[in-house]
Amino acid sequence: MKVDERDQQSLRERLDTVLGEQPAEVLMDMLERASGHEPATHDDMLALGTRLDGIDKRLDGIDARLDQMDRRLDQVDTRFEMVDVRFEKLDARFESRTADLTRSVVFTGIGVAMSSWGLLFAALGFG
Repeated sequence: MKVDERDQQSLRERLDTVLGEQPAEVLMDMLERASGHEPATHDDMLALGTRLDGIDKRLDGIDARLDQMDRRLDQVDTRFEMVDVRFEKLDARFESRTADLTRSVVFTGIGVAMSSWGLLFAALGFG
């Protein structure tokens, strides 16, 4: 089977999708010889396997770091949820205190008004 440039481009695009750009580039470089038409040898494939193993190990390290980051972000989310609960409790306390103060101000105002009216009527009645 004759492989043309369109076939190579199709393979490269598929490798990019499956492996990612950098590993696909390594694989394509390993498969292509200097002339571009010679088939890869057994030694070439063994060397490629070794390089891919190295890439795989690096990806495992990246996966482990991403897992660690996920755990830390979960902890941050938990802390934010705890802060949200505390703010909700604080809001409830403010609402309760505001209602108490409003009630106090209204009844104090009524008391002051009644006292003032009482003094005014007393003054008018004795005057």
